[in-house]
Amino acid sequence: MDSNPIQSFDALPHNLRECFLDMALFLEDQRIIASSIIDLWSALYGKESFICMNYLQDLASHNLLKLLPLGRNEYEDGFYSELLVKQENILREFAINQCEKESSSIFERKRLNLEIQENKFPNWCLNPKQPIVINASLISISTDDSFSSSSWFEMDCPNVEALVLNLSSSNYALPNFIATMKELKVVIIINHGLDPAKLTNLSCLSSLPNLKRIRFEKVSIILLDIPKLGLKSLEKLSLWLCHVVDVLNELEEVDDVSETLQSLQEIEIDYCYNLVELPYWISQVVSLKKLSFTNCNKLCRLIEAIGDLRNLEMLRLSSCTSLLELPETIDRLYNLRFLDVSGGFQLKKLPLDIGKLDKLEKISMKDCYRCELPDSVKNLENLEVKCDEETAFLWKRLKQKMKNLTITEEETEHNLNFLHLF
Repeated sequence: MDSNPIQSFDALPHNLRECFLDMALFLEDQRIIASSIIDLWSALYGKESFICMNYLQDLASHNLLKLLPLGRNEYEDGFYSELLVKQENILREFAINQCEKESSSIFERKRLNLEIQENKFPNWCLNPKQPIVINASLISISTDDSFSSSSWFEMDCPNVEALVLNLSSSNYALPNFIATMKELKVVIIINHGLDPAKLTNLSCLSSLPNLKRIRFEKVSIILLDIPKLGLKSLEKLSLWLCHVVDVLNELEEVDDVSETLQSLQEIEIDYCYNLVELPYWISQVVSLKKLSFTNCNKLCRLIEAIGDLRNLEMLRLSSCTSLLELPETIDRLYNLRFLDVSGGFQLKKLPLDIGKLDKLEKISMKDCYRCELPDSVKNLENLEVKCDEETAFLWKRLKQKMKNLTITEEETEHNLNFLHLF
C-alpha cells in the first residue's frame, strides 16, 4: 500500500479519523449519495448537516475520498442528494484494517463489517454455545442477491447506534435482532440490485426509543407503515429511488400521527417515480420543518391539507415535471422561508395569496417560464428568486414595485456523474 493514505490518516484530527473509519460501512467501488453519509454522522455525532458536509470536504482535501457533484447546486440549502462520494477500494480496505486493529475479538470492536455470500455465515455465527452478544457501536451487514432472509441468526446488539444494511436480493426481511438495538440512532438500508427490493418485517424497528434517522434506497415500501412504527424520536425520513406501494382507505388506518411522529422534522423523497400524490398522513406531521419531493416525475398534485404544516420552513418540489399547480392552502405556511419548484415546466401558477408568506426569503423557479405570478407576490419583501433567463423575464416586470427583489439567473447544468446514480 502506498504510504500516502497512512500519512493522510495520521494527520487527521480525532473526529475526522472517526469519520474516515465510518466510511468502511459502505460497499466498495460505489458512488454513495452524500446525504447517506451526512445522515449517519448527524445522528451519531449530533452535528448539523453543514458541519458534516465540511467533514466530507476535509476528507476530500486529504485525498481520502472524492466528491462528485451532479452540477445542480449540489449542496445548496442543506440539500445533499445531488452530490456523490467515491472512496477507492484501497482506502476502504485500509479503514477496515484500522477497525480490526482496535480489538482481536470481533465481539468487542467498535465497528463490525459482516459480509454474507451465498448464505454462508462466518463460523462465529454458527451453532454458538452461548448467546451471541455484539458490543459494536456501528454495524454494516452486506448480503448478495442469493441471500435468503429466513437464514438470519439471533444476536444481541445492546450498544449499536448505527446500522447499515447493504442488500442485493429482490426480497429482504429485516432481521429480528434489530429489535435488541435499543441505542440505535440511524438505519441506512441500501439495495444494490437492479430493481427495488421488497422490504418486509419493518415492525422490528417499532418503538426503538433512540432512532433518529431512517434512510431507504431502492426498496419497495408501504409509506403508511412508517407512522405505525411508533418512532417518537424519529427526526428525519429519507427515501431514494423507492417504489411506493399505495394503500386503500389510508385515512381510516392512521392513528394520531402528530403524536406517533412527534419529533419528525424532515422528510426527503427523491426519484420515487411512481409517487402520484402525497400521502395524507404527512400533512398531520405538524412538527415538520423541511419537506422535499424531488425528481418524482408522476407527482401531479399536493393535497390541500399541506397547509396544516404550520412549522414548515422549506418546501422543495424540484424536477417534479407533472406538477401543474400548488394548492391555495400553501398561503397558511406562515413559517415558510424557502420554496423550490425548479424544473416544474408545467406549473401554471403560484398560489393566489402567496404574498401572505411574509417570512418567505427565497424562491427557486428555474424552467418555470409558463408559471403565472399573482399580484400578491409584490408583498414579498427582500425576496431572492433563482431562475433561468425566460422565467426571470416574468419577475423583471415586477422589479419597479419590488425594490428589494433580487433575481439570480442560472442556466441548467448537465453532468455525466448523474449516470452513476443508477
